[in-house]
This record gives sequence, structure tokens and C-alpha cells, in this order.
Amino acid sequence: METPEGPSDAELITRVRNGDLEAYGELFGRHHHAAERMARQLVPANDADDLASDAFAKVLDALRSGGGPDISFRAYLLTTVRRVHVDRIRSGRKVQATDDIAAYEREPETFDDPTVTGFESGAAAKAFASLPERWQAVLWHTEVEGEKPAAIAPLLGLTANGVSALAYRAREGLRQAYLQQHLADVAGDRCRWTTERLGAYVRGGLTKRENRNVREHLDDCAKCTAVYLELVEVNSALPALLAPALLGTAGLGYLAAASGAKVGFVGFLATGWKKATENSTRTAVGAGAVVVVAVAAVLAAMALTGNDTPPAAISNPPSQQPTQPPGTAPTVPPATPPTVKPPTVEPTTAPTTAPPTTAPTSPEPTPGVTPTPPGTTPTPPLPTTPILDEGLLTISAPRGGSSPTTRAGGVQSQASEQWIITITAPAQNADPIVVGLKYGSALHWPLSGDPRGWTCDEAAGTCTADNSSAPQPLPVSFATPTGGSAADRTFTVSAKTGRLYDDDSATLTAPPRTDENLLKIVAGKADPDVHHRILTVAPGTDRTSVTLKLSYGSALEWPITGNPAGWKCSASTKTCTSLTPAKPAPLPANFDVPEDGPAAARTFTVAATAGLVSDTDSDVLPGIQPDESLLQIVTPTPTTDPNPFLYNRFLQLSGATNRRVTLDITWGRSLQFVPALNVGWTCSRSSDVNSMTCWTDNYRKPFNSQWAAWLPGTGSSNTITVHAQAGGREDTDSVKIPPSTTHR
Repeated sequence: METPEGPSDAELITRVRNGDLEAYGELFGRHHHAAERMARQLVPANDADDLASDAFAKVLDALRSGGGPDISFRAYLLTTVRRVHVDRIRSGRKVQATDDIAAYEREPETFDDPTVTGFESGAAAKAFASLPERWQAVLWHTEVEGEKPAAIAPLLGLTANGVSALAYRAREGLRQAYLQQHLADVAGDRCRWTTERLGAYVRGGLTKRENRNVREHLDDCAKCTAVYLELVEVNSALPALLAPALLGTAGLGYLAAASGAKVGFVGFLATGWKKATENSTRTAVGAGAVVVVAVAAVLAAMALTGNDTPPAAISNPPSQQPTQPPGTAPTVPPATPPTVKPPTVEPTTAPTTAPPTTAPTSPEPTPGVTPTPPGTTPTPPLPTTPILDEGLLTISAPRGGSSPTTRAGGVQSQASEQWIITITAPAQNADPIVVGLKYGSALHWPLSGDPRGWTCDEAAGTCTADNSSAPQPLPVSFATPTGGSAADRTFTVSAKTGRLYDDDSATLTAPPRTDENLLKIVAGKADPDVHHRILTVAPGTDRTSVTLKLSYGSALEWPITGNPAGWKCSASTKTCTSLTPAKPAPLPANFDVPEDGPAAARTFTVAATAGLVSDTDSDVLPGIQPDESLLQIVTPTPTTDPNPFLYNRFLQLSGATNRRVTLDITWGRSLQFVPALNVGWTCSRSSDVNSMTCWTDNYRKPFNSQWAAWLPGTGSSNTITVHAQAGGREDTDSVKIPPSTTHR
């Protein structure tokens, strides 16, 4: 997406308030031509530059003192040009000599342009003033000055598409705000129903049935028709309505100079008449619409003829003139207004003068509506339609993280992200200000107690400002999420006061990180033959998966049998995935005691991943431990000797029943091993004729070794040595066999 070039007007204004005069130079370059164009509508061309420069100086003083605009610099500057011009006139009049003092006796006490006063009292200008400044700025540049979105984008810090979208919302907001100005004056339910739908009616957004009902009501109600015709002006003639409200009688001249158009008085009035009677409305034009068209026409005539002194007729509406059919030239209102009279409608046919044959009857009461007692004035209902105010709520960027905090379940969060919620309430606001907080599953309630100036309710997810006219900034602190999608990490803030509302959202980042408290390796029950280990993962509600990956040295093997409860494991990938990631079950890992090898060969490592959080732990398993009680070499008695012609020795192991047992046997050169029948045992001779290994996977009874002694001898030549291993225990014993035919 194409981005705007340079800082926006709002950014430059902020820099000026911070003392950056170069930023004001940029604002001067952007808006100086418009200021001069406005000045030329008020003073001769050779004085326009001085007037524009004085206006820029006034705006700079306002910004330095903390005042002035925040976004809409152009409209504020043009208004300042007009105000500086009024001040000059007033200052000059104080010292001007004259013989006719009567002409100056009626000078107003205030310096407000009466033309502007007239327009500011109208519904359209009030609606415009109620909009957020950002909406006012985009409406001024797009609708009043007619600039293209691409030219406006740098001023507002948006793309061209963003300007178009903002302008659409601002126009809709202006229409809604305009209608709200009239709802308070609507007396009946029927009129209220129609007025609330006039905005959609102008844009063709109603159903056929609703269109018919609105049309029929407008045919019978002159007041609602006047509101409708004024809304048509708001919808299609914003420059003619808004420019005088800010710039006075010179506003239309400023617009004509900007576009290079030559607008005649009669032509402008005819244009206003055409817009006032469009959409085939059959009802006579109401008083309010005629006043708008007439005032705009007078302003256009004066602006283009150079007369900047408005007549008193502008502040007092002229009397209603009879409505004329389309196609005929409308009557121009006189300069001096006559007495205001109720609007009349010129009949198209001669009225029937015959008296009624029956006495008029009172209308039947509408079901569900309480009739107003005779002689009393009905109290107009208060407007209730909500108004979107984009300037009401602001979420500022994080101010940095705090110290680590422990979250529910024992997982320690790396940090927290702090945000500031700012509420810009209307001046002298007396309505309660309520802020609502909603957040995704990866986040938690971001407040502890009640911040200064607020009363919060965690169960309801709301905070109420203690001061409705000047609410304190509301700080919130979300613990850094450890996983989840963007929606899970997004929080939304909604603000409401009176009929105004606004909402905004922000998404927290969740970078991958290490949490040393995520994984623990705990020793299981004591067992001399097996190393029992329990792998535990801390719980966490904001994660969607938990995976453990195991790696181990050459002396170890895959330690998990099948799929333990709550896990799905794979020996080929050496991984286990939790079936309950929010609260993983303990995972048992049982390693056979390694027989030999260095520490690296006896080490296993577990890498845990839970969402965006990871942890890695290792454990070095001890090797085989000596146990002097494991092996005994037993000499049988004459009654238990299975073969009296050989030397029998029973190799007996304690505590090894049903376990794997390995016997490494060596003997001296004066001895010879004689194989015997040992069920369940397997023996293997090595290349050395004086050694062999025998083993069983299920030890049940002692191993019987038989020996023959061919030559007499002493020492190692007549000694057998046995090294026994059962699980994690080992033992070595020796015995001498003498060359005798008797048992000893």
C-alpha cells in the first residue's frame, strides 16, 4: 500500500508545540497559498500577504501556548485570517475621524461575524461542530476545498485510500449528527420515525415499504419536509453550507477563487432551488429550507461583489415566500426582512368554498400513545440515537515492560505490556464515562484494584471515571502472552458517555522466549535396576500445543512404553505431544541403568515447546553400582552335589528374580569348564579358551558351573572368577578349586 510522504499536519503541530520551528515552516509551506487566497477575499491583493503572515503569527502563538488545532490546521488558519481582518477593522475604527458618528453607534459589542453567527446557529453547522476534529479536517479538504485524496493524504498522515474511507465515515457521521439536531424538536412518534430514516432515504437505502411510508409522511408534514430538504443540502452542497460557517461572507468567494469558477447570484439561487426540490418531492418547500437557500444565495452575491459587510437580514430569517413550481424562477428575498409569517402553500387549483356538511370530529387516538391534554405543550423526547465520536477514545502505544510477573498456574511471564487509555470528554460533560474491556483468550484482566480516578469491576469488565468532565488517563498492563493467534492476543476498549461512543483495539506481540519454569525433570521411585524420571510441564491457559522432544547418549535407549495417559508419543521421531496442552499430564520416562560409557553417553535432554515459550533440561544418569550382596559362589554338600565326579559350584544372585542377569566367568589354566544343563541360560565362549559369558532374561534359580581339575596347582591356575550384573548392580567374586576327588 502506498504510504504518504512526509509527516502529517498533526505530527507537525505536535513538534511545533515542542519548540520545533522547522516543523512550522513545513506547515507554512503547505498552507500559505490557501491563507493568501482567503486574505484576497478580505483586503486588496497588495495587502493579502501581510494579512496572511499576521494570521500565521497568531496561530504560532496559539500553538506555543498549548492552544490551537490538533489536526485541522487549514480550517483554523483560514478562520484566523478572518479574525485578524476583523481585529484590524475594529482597531482602525477606533481612530477613524468622521462627522457622522451615528453610523458607528450601532457597532456590536462582540467581534463575531453576524453571518457566521447565523450559520453557526443552524443545524448543519452545529452538526459539523460536533464531529471529531479528524472528521472536520477531512470534510473541509474533500468537500469544501474539493481536493483529491492523494493531495490530502500527507496532511492527515494517511494513504489516499485511507482518506477516502475516512471521508466516507465523516460524511455519514455529519448526516447522523445533523439529524440528531432535529430529533429534539420532533413532537410525534410518526415524525420521529420518519426523521430517523431520512438519512437512509436520501441515500436510497430504505426498503420499498419504508420509502413509501416516508414519502407519504413528507406529503403531509411540512416540518419534516423542511428537515429533508436541508438534509439534501448537507448531502450535496457542503461547501455552500460549511464555508460561511467558518469563513464568513468571504467563504464562498474563497471557494470560487480556489476553483476558478464564476458563480452568478441568480445561478447560485437556481442551483439551491434545484437541490431543494430534487427526488420528486411533491410537498411545498418548508421554511427552514428556504432560509438556507436564501442565505446561501445572499452570501454568494456579497462574496463575489466584494461586499464583506453583511446585512442584518442574515441573522433574522425572512418570511416564507409561496412555493413556486419547478421550472419557474424563485423570488429573491428582500434586503430588509418583513415580519415573519407562517409558511403558506400556493394552491394549484381553486379551493372549494362549500362548508362541510357535518361537524368535524376529533381524530381517533393512536393505540399505545397517551394523548396530550388540551392547552398543554408536549415535552419533546430526548434524543437517544448513539453518535460515533472517533476523538473520544485513544489507546497509546506501550510504554515498556515491567518486571516479570507470575501468572495463574505458576507460569512466569517474561514481562507485561503497559498501555494508556485516554478519554477526551466533551467540555463540561456531566454524563457518566464508562470504559469496557474485552480481550482474547491469551490475555487476562489487566488491572489490579482501581487506578487513580477510576472505579473498576473485573466481573463486568468495565471501569467508570470518577470525574466525567476531566477523566484521568487509565493505565492497563497485560501480561505478555505466551501463544495464541492474533485474535487471542487482541484487546478492545469501548468508551461511552451520553450518546457519544467510540471503540478501538490493539494487538499484543508474543515473541518466542525461554521460560526456565516451564519444564521440570523429577526423579521417580528408587530402583537399583531402572532410572525412573517424571517429566512435568507447567500449565498455561493461552497455549494450543505442548511438545516434548527427547535426545540421549549411546548408553541409553527410548524410555517410554506406548502412549502414557494424556500423551501421544513416537519412538521414531523421539517426541511426545500433550493431549491436554492447557494442563499437561506428568510424563513417565524409565531408563535402563547404562552399563558403561562416559557421562555424555549416559545423558538425556528434553526440549519442551508450549506455544511461543520453550525450555530445555538435561540429566546425567549414573552407571552400574557395585553391590557386594549380589553374587554368592556356593559349594554343594555331598547330598546336594549333582555330579560327584566334578567340582560343582552354584552361582547364586540375590534380589534378581525375574530380571536379566549376566555372568562373565574366567578360570585358571589348571581348570576346565564342563557344560551343564541350565534351563533358561545361554552361554557364549570367547576367543579366549578360559572365559565365557552366560545370561538369562528371567532369572529363576542359581547357575550351576561344573569344573574339572587336570593338574595340581596353586594360585590363579586353580581359581575361577565371576563378574555378575543384574540391572544397575554388579558384583565380582572368586573361588579356588583344589585338584582332589573329594568335596571340600
